[in-house]
Amino acid sequence: MAEKSFNVEVQIDYLDKVSKSSALQAIAELVWNALDADADNVYVNLNESEFGVSTISIEDDGSGIPYEKAERLFSSLGGSWKKDKLLSERSRFLHGKEGQGRFKVFSIGRFIEWNTTYVFDDVLHEYKIKGTADNKKRISISEKSHSHKVAAGTTVTIFEMLKNFSSLTPTKLSEFLSATLALYISKYPVVKVFVNGEQIDPTAQVLLDTTYTLDDVLYSDESYPYELQIIEWKTAKENEVFLCDQEGFPLISYEKKIRGTGTHSYSVYLKSAHLTKLSHEGIISLMDLEPSLRPALQQAEIQIKAHFSKRDQEKHRELIDKWKSEGVYPYNGKSENIVEEAERKVFDIMALNVIEYIPQFDNGDIKLKKFQFKLLKHIVGSCPDDLRTILEEVLSLSRDKQAELAGILKDASISSVINVSKIITDRLKFIAGLESLLFEKESRKVFKERSQLHKIMADNTWFFGESFTLSVNDKSLTEVLKEHLKSLGVKIPVDEKVTRIDGSVGIVDLMLTKSIGKNYADEREHIVIELKAPKVNIGQSEIEQVKSYAYAVAEDQRFIGLKTKWNFWVISNDLTPYARRELQQTNLPDGVIYKAEEMTIWIKTWSQLIQENKHRLDFLKEQLNISYGREDGLLFLKKKYAEYTKGVVFENELEKNIVES
Repeated sequence: MAEKSFNVEVQIDYLDKVSKSSALQAIAELVWNALDADADNVYVNLNESEFGVSTISIEDDGSGIPYEKAERLFSSLGGSWKKDKLLSERSRFLHGKEGQGRFKVFSIGRFIEWNTTYVFDDVLHEYKIKGTADNKKRISISEKSHSHKVAAGTTVTIFEMLKNFSSLTPTKLSEFLSATLALYISKYPVVKVFVNGEQIDPTAQVLLDTTYTLDDVLYSDESYPYELQIIEWKTAKENEVFLCDQEGFPLISYEKKIRGTGTHSYSVYLKSAHLTKLSHEGIISLMDLEPSLRPALQQAEIQIKAHFSKRDQEKHRELIDKWKSEGVYPYNGKSENIVEEAERKVFDIMALNVIEYIPQFDNGDIKLKKFQFKLLKHIVGSCPDDLRTILEEVLSLSRDKQAELAGILKDASISSVINVSKIITDRLKFIAGLESLLFEKESRKVFKERSQLHKIMADNTWFFGESFTLSVNDKSLTEVLKEHLKSLGVKIPVDEKVTRIDGSVGIVDLMLTKSIGKNYADEREHIVIELKAPKVNIGQSEIEQVKSYAYAVAEDQRFIGLKTKWNFWVISNDLTPYARRELQQTNLPDGVIYKAEEMTIWIKTWSQLIQENKHRLDFLKEQLNISYGREDGLLFLKKKYAEYTKGVVFENELEKNIVES
C-alpha cells in the first residue's frame, strides 16, 4: 500500500520536551487515548525476550482514528479532537485534550505503529500510522482499505526499546494503571483493562477512600474550587500524587515525595478545573511552577500529612490496646504527671517503629516481648539520648527515616521534657543527699572539705547560680588572675605571683565566672568560694582568710581598671559569735561583711543555699509532680559520688547496722 508522509508542525526541541516521559506514564497515555475513544476493553501486553521487553502492544475496541482526520491530528500538537469537547460519543468524560499524549510513546521505543480500524459509511476501514523516535517530526500514513475485522479499534505497537526499563514489569504496570484509572473505572465499571491477560481491579484493592475540600484558588480573576481525594490500597503500591481535572482524571504526576506518610500505600488525586485550565494553557509543568498552583500544592501536602497522621493514630491505638490486652505494655493506668505522659509518647513512637521495621517482633514470644518492652521503657525514661542508637543500629533506619522520627520527637518536645525532668529530679536528689551529709551527726564528723565536699561541689556549680561556670578549681590567686584575664580576652603576661598582703600564696577552692550580657560584652562577674567542712564553724580565721583573698585582688594593679564584679564567699554549716557580730553591720545587706564598688564579701551557710535552691526548683517540682525523699538523695550521692564519699557513714546504714547487731 502506498504511504503519504507529513511533518509535525512544531519545533523539534518542543516536541522532544513533550515526548519525554516515564515508560509507565507513556503507556498510561495510550490507555487513556483508548478510553477517550470509548473503548470498553484495553489489552496491554509486554512481550519479553531473553534481553527483556522486546515489544509492547496496546489494543482496544474503541472507535478508532478516522482516516480523514489522521493527518490533522498527528501533524500538530494541540490538534486533539477532544479540545472543545467535555464528553465522548458515549457520554464519558474525556481525559486528554492537548493532543500531546500520543507523542510520549517515543520515549519508550524507536518505532511506533498505530494499526487502526474505524467505521465510515457503515463500513469498516483500516490503515496504519507510523513514526520513529529518531525523527519524531516525520509521520507516515498508509492508504486505507476495507477491513476484514469485525469491530473498530486500535492497536499501538512499540518496537525496539530505547533502553532496558527496569520499572516496566507486568506487576508494576498493573499497580500504576490501577492507581491512575481508579476513579475512571469506578465511574464507568463497564471498562476493563488487562495487563498480560490479567484484569486490573482497582476497586477491589481499595482499603479506604477519603475526600477533603480545600480552599479555592484565584486565577485570572476567577475562583476555582479544589478537592483532594486519597485512596489507600490494601496491597503495597508505589505511592502516587496526581494533578487532575475536576472529574479526577490525572493530567500529570506530582513527582515530589511527601514525607510523614509512613508505610501507607496510597494514591492521591488533587482535582480542580484550575488544573485543567493550566493544562490547556501549557503551564502546568512542575519544573517551572505557575504561582497560582503553589498554595494549592502546599495545602494539599499539609492535608495529606494530617490524614495519614490521623490514620497512624488510629492504627497505633489498636496496637497499643492489643499490647495492653496481652499484658506486655509497660505502663499501667493513667499518667501520673507530664513526665510520664511524655515518656509514654516516646515509648509509643519507638515501639510502634520497632513493629513497623521488625514486624515479626509483634508475633513473637509474649514473655520476650514483655522483657524487651520493659528494657525500652528504661531507655526512654533514663537514657533518652540512647534512642538514636536504636534508630541507627538496631532498626537500621535510613537517614531520611531517622530525620523524620527525630522531627516527631522534637516537634512534641518529648525528649526535652524527659531530659529536663531528669535534670530537675537529679538536682533535687542531690540537694536532699547533700543536706543529709552536711547536717546528720555521724556524716558531719567525717565529711572532709577538700577531698570530699570540694570535689562534689566542683561538679555541681549550678548550686551557686545557674549562670555561672567553673573557671578555677583549687588553684592559687595567680591562676585566678590568669583565668580572669583570659575571660576578658586581655593578653597580659603574668610573670609574678599574686600574693596576699602578708606575702603568702592563697589557694582558692572554686572560682565561678559569668559574662554580664550581650550589651556588656567586656564585663564579667566572678564568685570566689572558700568551702569549709561541716564541722568547722565560720569564725575570725575563716573570715580573715577570705578577706585576704579579696584584698589581694583589690591591691594587685593587674586586676584594676577592668570591668569586673567580685564576690567572695565563705561557706559552712554554722557561725561563731565573731561571725555573727560581723554580720550585724547596719549599713550592709544581709550576709555581707564588706562591700566596695567592685567587690563584696559574703558569709553564707549551707542551709541558706539549700533553701534558696529548693525555692528555685520548687515550682518545677510541683509542675512535674516529682516525688523524692532523703533516702533517694543519699542513694543518689552514694552512687554518683562513691569515690568522694568513702568513709562517710550514712545514717540509714548506721541504723541498719544497729538493727542487725
